[in-house]
Amino acid sequence: MQAQKKLSLKKMGIMVLMTNFLTGFCLTMNQNYGAYAYTDLARITPAMMATCMTVVNTIALIISLVSGALLTSTRSRFGKFRPWILGANAVIMLGGYMLFFNASDNMMVKAIVISIGYLLGNSMMDFVGAAKPALNSNIAGADSQARDVLMSRQWIGANACAVVSGLVVVPLVQFFGKTDERTGFLVVQTIFTIMVMIGSIWMFKSTAPYDPDNRSEAKQQGERTSLLEMVRAVVTNRLALTVVISDIVRFTGFYVLFSMMVYQCTAVIGDMMAMTYVLSTSAIFAILGNIIAPLVSSRMGGRKKTVSIFGLLTGLSFASIGIFGKTTWGFTISCSLAYFFMSFIDTLDTMLYMDAGEYWLHKTGKDTRPYLLSMYNVAVKAAMALSSVALGLILTAINYQPGVILKGAAASTLTWATGLGPGLGYLLPVVIMMLHNVSDKEMKAIIAANAEKYSGADN
Repeated sequence: MQAQKKLSLKKMGIMVLMTNFLTGFCLTMNQNYGAYAYTDLARITPAMMATCMTVVNTIALIISLVSGALLTSTRSRFGKFRPWILGANAVIMLGGYMLFFNASDNMMVKAIVISIGYLLGNSMMDFVGAAKPALNSNIAGADSQARDVLMSRQWIGANACAVVSGLVVVPLVQFFGKTDERTGFLVVQTIFTIMVMIGSIWMFKSTAPYDPDNRSEAKQQGERTSLLEMVRAVVTNRLALTVVISDIVRFTGFYVLFSMMVYQCTAVIGDMMAMTYVLSTSAIFAILGNIIAPLVSSRMGGRKKTVSIFGLLTGLSFASIGIFGKTTWGFTISCSLAYFFMSFIDTLDTMLYMDAGEYWLHKTGKDTRPYLLSMYNVAVKAAMALSSVALGLILTAINYQPGVILKGAAASTLTWATGLGPGLGYLLPVVIMMLHNVSDKEMKAIIAANAEKYSGADN
């Protein structure tokens, strides 16, 4: 029986890796080229772009706050989480089209259409982002190490996707958009949509035994949890607060980098193809980190300690962009080192939210785990709103104009902003996580105790 369980986990790990490779393409356009769609394709001013992105991310933050409650209360013949993965990915890809399919000459109309697309992509990702780790936890059951392994597979797939997308997006856009860059983006988005939907359907079918029909189930303890109790599980839960605040700071820095990267390549380095080298090489290093993260975490004592140590290394690596980031290879090397160290955090971070939910279940008897998983997306959306403001201020400060190569002080300002944004974003959480007051050893005991006490915890 034990051998069968291990075999099942191995097979499911392969599925998680492959489906996350395919569905990872849903993030490419929004994350890498969302700001570019505003400023360079639609010729919207940086100030208006920052305003639009801030409004959109604020709305997305509100959606994030209720996404976990909706996941928790979902009753369907397809289970609690699988319908959201399939449906939300379809909406995300629709939003991607709206970033580039904008033929109007009216500046306000263009801004509204792009913003709606940007909102669809970012808000629906909340449901997918919470449903995937919830399914991983169902597959792993009470085995804390197995949870890390499945999240490792998820990130390997996502970063393998980043390698491929980093290599192919710019060449494909240039090939299909020889006379109209926007057409090139639309064709690439169509290719990505096909791949995302194949991955979504595969994941939907493969995880059915772990997320079955729940319409006729008797109400369990966790299913009676009110929205007020879910909110209390965040604002009065020290573990949840430290993780959420750390990630808001961390992701604000990361999205400053992600938004600035295309401008660093085009306006400072002077070659958009530099995006190809930076993204693909960094993702390869991230995959290496994803592979060894569960083993390193186990050797170092657990998730919390590993995340803190690698946060320090990540922050220092990102900050080095300010020194080396004006050349293609300097920018690539700094980002690759940072992505390698960051991948340890990515692999383990989501399960810190699950740990906060396990702690709250152990302490109060209330199951808020899916809701606390959704707080990861809340942290992302809060960070995206903050980074949008920062991006607008930076571009305005250097008087950015599309197509202009920056020199002197303007180039230095952009380069240091690109490095110090994520650098400080990863260094500050090292201090914040000192307030997290449950050790990794204690958490493993809590997870095992919850699995023994509450029926259905070890699916």
